[in-house]
Amino acid sequence: MSEYKVIIAGQLEFGSERAYNQVMEQYAHRMENYYKNDILLKPEAIFKEDELTLDVPRTVMPSTERLWLNTLNLLERVVTFSIAGSLNLWRLDAGVMIDHYKLEPKSDRTTVQLFNRGREMVDQRDNEQEALKMMTKVVTRFERHAQAYERRGFVNYRLGNDKDALYDYTKSISINPLMPESYYGRGLVHIRQNNTAEAAADFEAVTKNSIPHQAIYWMAQVALGDAYLELGRLADAMRIYGMFTKRKQRIASLDRYDRRVAFQLGQLYARAGRPKDAANAFERALESQPDHKAPSEEKIKQELGKLRAASSEA
Repeated sequence: MSEYKVIIAGQLEFGSERAYNQVMEQYAHRMENYYKNDILLKPEAIFKEDELTLDVPRTVMPSTERLWLNTLNLLERVVTFSIAGSLNLWRLDAGVMIDHYKLEPKSDRTTVQLFNRGREMVDQRDNEQEALKMMTKVVTRFERHAQAYERRGFVNYRLGNDKDALYDYTKSISINPLMPESYYGRGLVHIRQNNTAEAAADFEAVTKNSIPHQAIYWMAQVALGDAYLELGRLADAMRIYGMFTKRKQRIASLDRYDRRVAFQLGQLYARAGRPKDAANAFERALESQPDHKAPSEEKIKQELGKLRAASSEA
């Protein structure tokens, strides 16, 4: 029997005692009668009666095909009772991701419909004010909507409303401390306000609440390396940049970071007296795609040339 590694993380909000009690009854009944207790998540570990939520901190466990399918099917039913939140489920075989499901509310409940329409507006440039209004409607209807606060925070950040963005991201985190997007957004606000230490703490929290198969994990790693560099923590920056350049997960949206990160890593290696590693990093930077935030090819070649000249003189 094949065994996989399964990762599950997220939170679902049910919004009322009635919905919470219904889902609890459904979960227990189906787990016992349909799936014969072959479920990865036991109800006593994930249901929070005081908050009317289902909470799964990032959980990694071995799983068979049967356990995976049973758990996925049960959670797909559970999500239909929720009013907000999301659950991510990944299945890996020898470190390779073979399945990923993101479960979110898609019912005809008004709050769900408002949020989904508002989220579409957030992604549309020049529609920020309407997006803000829509997300405000959502949190007015349901105050514990962590995703709506995060999306409103993103719009406020894009508009330069740093005080409002900081409030929204912090509110989102207070509701759902498992959501990496809110930490990442708040970290960006802190960077813009020159609060580098606070930003570093938020980027660290992103990596604790996400996995290397998510783009946001590596985006936060790059931002964390930048923050460490700004704070003078050069060894930590070197370590983080080194992890990024050696990552096994190939996610196309991350390629734009390769040249800049490899160049900065080369500079750190050179400063640390590691010329061979520095040369390899500069060569890797030259092989990476151009990016407007990265040094030019000419600049990288200059640094590589100076390094080789210094090595030949030694």
